[in-house]
Amino acid sequence: MNKIPVGKTVTFAYTFLFTRMGTVAGVAALPALLASAVDYLVRSYTSPEDTEAAAGTNLLIWLAGTVTTIFISSVATVGITRAALGVPLGRDAYYFPVGPLELRMFVAKLRFWAGVVALLVLASIVSSFALMLAGVPLDGAGTIEPSAATLVALLATWGAFGYAIFTILRMGFLLSATVVAEERGGLQRSHDLARGNFWRIVAILAALAAPILVLVSVATMVLLRASLGENYAQVLEGADAFEVMRRGEEAVEQNILLWEAFNTAVFILASGLIYGASAYVYRALTAKSPWEADLLRPPAAGD
Repeated sequence: MNKIPVGKTVTFAYTFLFTRMGTVAGVAALPALLASAVDYLVRSYTSPEDTEAAAGTNLLIWLAGTVTTIFISSVATVGITRAALGVPLGRDAYYFPVGPLELRMFVAKLRFWAGVVALLVLASIVSSFALMLAGVPLDGAGTIEPSAATLVALLATWGAFGYAIFTILRMGFLLSATVVAEERGGLQRSHDLARGNFWRIVAILAALAAPILVLVSVATMVLLRASLGENYAQVLEGADAFEVMRRGEEAVEQNILLWEAFNTAVFILASGLIYGASAYVYRALTAKSPWEADLLRPPAAGD
């Protein structure tokens, strides 16, 4: 069983992003702008009314926006993954190409997100059933009494959601590389290749997500400060999580263009890191002989 080299994967991902920034930005810039435009339209046409009709319309708008964004991201996924794998891109890669490979990626991503929803719904059902049998109120009302039944219900909850996360990461981490590199690549191939590497994948994603989370935190503080003024920290002091989220959403709505510019930048950076790491791991797991020294050198623009 092959083990993913965590340190070398993270090193490659960051090296690829910064040494091939022109390629990454060139491939992902137009999809990033389009994805931000879709987000802007979804926010603009979502109704604030608290009625069943408005909720139904908002759900349809959200679903349409989500599917469109997945399609847009599939184009960037193919181009960046090809670059990270060392495949020549050609000029068309920078002009939002839509061909059989991009459509295969779109279908694979749709299947992945459908699987994510199914796994989380299943985990929620298992958790709710276990808590109900243990006599734990599902609405959060009342006091939870410690007991053996409650402990078993909590263990079942952790197990259900743990299995869901375990399966999601195995299905998704190598999805982009397997679809680009193999005619029959997809969820099952990604799941099989990632066998025995769950915690290594978690470590890689944590290392790649760290700078993105920092950027999100900084952007959130900037928007909250612009919305609430210099005393934004005092305004939020003592507020619960839901109040902070509400304030944050209001800040986004008031500074929507700044938010979408930030989304565009994050789309490009995250795409370079995640798909670069996926490509490296794919090559490392499928290579017939060790060639880490070559892998650590991102392909040059003309390779």
